[in-house]
Amino acid sequence: MSQTAHAGIAAVSPARVQVRRIRDDDDFAAVVELRRRVFGDEQGIADSDCSDVDDARSILALALLGDLPVGTGRLTLNAGHEGEAQITWVATLPAYRGRGVGSAVMRFLLAAADVAGAPFVVLSAQTHALAFYRRLGFVPYGNRFLAVGIEHQMMARPRSIPIAWRSRSQ
Repeated sequence: MSQTAHAGIAAVSPARVQVRRIRDDDDFAAVVELRRRVFGDEQGIADSDCSDVDDARSILALALLGDLPVGTGRLTLNAGHEGEAQITWVATLPAYRGRGVGSAVMRFLLAAADVAGAPFVVLSAQTHALAFYRRLGFVPYGNRFLAVGIEHQMMARPRSIPIAWRSRSQ
């Protein structure tokens, strides 16, 4: 990468990142491409499709820097037996990590969960990202586990963790 291009990336500020709900097939294609690049190409844990049946019933967020898609995430409402919302497929292109893109996507999804009245929000975090999710107000619960060969930890926002889960927290 040239110094000019690198300097342009380094200059990214969270205020310049716009997050929106996807609007059309082109936005959906951008979301799937971001997932493929992060979860398929980079991590080797997803197939080339990088979509699933929950996409149709979920809120899909797309983070843009100008016209460039740089991040994504998904919120599925009523995802479990207690009416919880679930966040999945959170991904930021490697060159834009640490610059507020993932935080902007998460704030967008959490605001959507709040507006929808979700009693609490859960996610399955890759353990290397635990500090990121803790900064957003999530706490771990239960035991760590392997999913597609990567260690994960269930996390939830503390204001709404069911009492039964609190006794199992780590």
